[in-house]
Amino acid sequence: MQKRRFYRLDEISDITPITKGDLLHAVERGDLSLCAWVDAKALGAQIQSKEPNRPALANLFDYRGVLSLTSKQSIDCLSSLKTAISRTLILEPDFVANWRSVSTDYPKAKPVRFSSVTTLPNKHLDPFVAFASIGTQAVYGQRAKQFAKAGTDEWQREGISGLFDALLATEEELAIKPLEIRLDQLRFDLEAVNKVFGLETNQSERKSQKVVDLSDIETHGIKIMISKVLFGNPDAEPRVIWNAIKRDHHTEAKEIDVDSLIYDINHDLIKWFGQGDTTKELKYKTFTNYVSTLKNEVK
Repeated sequence: MQKRRFYRLDEISDITPITKGDLLHAVERGDLSLCAWVDAKALGAQIQSKEPNRPALANLFDYRGVLSLTSKQSIDCLSSLKTAISRTLILEPDFVANWRSVSTDYPKAKPVRFSSVTTLPNKHLDPFVAFASIGTQAVYGQRAKQFAKAGTDEWQREGISGLFDALLATEEELAIKPLEIRLDQLRFDLEAVNKVFGLETNQSERKSQKVVDLSDIETHGIKIMISKVLFGNPDAEPRVIWNAIKRDHHTEAKEIDVDSLIYDINHDLIKWFGQGDTTKELKYKTFTNYVSTLKNEVK
């Protein structure tokens, strides 16, 4: 199996004993920051600036790889379909491509917002800070500004055509553009997860410690859910297990019904999708029988 450092959020239980719920809880507490996979053009390398309020820009580059998110950005990404970021840390510099001068893309743009624009001969070999995207913004040129300040007499002399000419004489300035991150682009850093949760970092210890593995001997969806609860709570009563499944059903980050088989559950009845999209119903009495049988199997 290929060794990786960055994984999709749903893969957490495949490579660690941590559940997706545990992972998201750590992010929401601010203990863990997430990453994001992007395929982006015209990012800008940031270098140290001598002016505190004006950043310094180096080369532009394209990037298909993972970047780092701050704790706040991570939380925002989990609660929104799209989250805009302006600055980030490039985690996989090996995937930086088309390292080029800013003037290659924007030969006429003025660097007003930056203290300096530099061209570095070689791309970075280690992770580095970058602007999420560099573009341009149209601004009124000097003539338009003068026209705006002009009095009535000059307006009359220039006429409507003079006004249009002034407005058309815009200039371009370099600008930092936001990069949108979608929920499906989120990744977690296995090294960071191991550190936060105190897990063994040896690759041989990264194998899944699944809550239950009945894939070869059990296909009944509800029985598999019951077994998941029993694995960590072998003495749980049927009603407690039922309520745990019910609570999981109403949670977005599901840990028990990971395939979203249940479409309705109340105090006495579970309605769920069986094989081949057939709909089934399970009464609480039958559920208690399942619990008793599965408890004996666990023992």
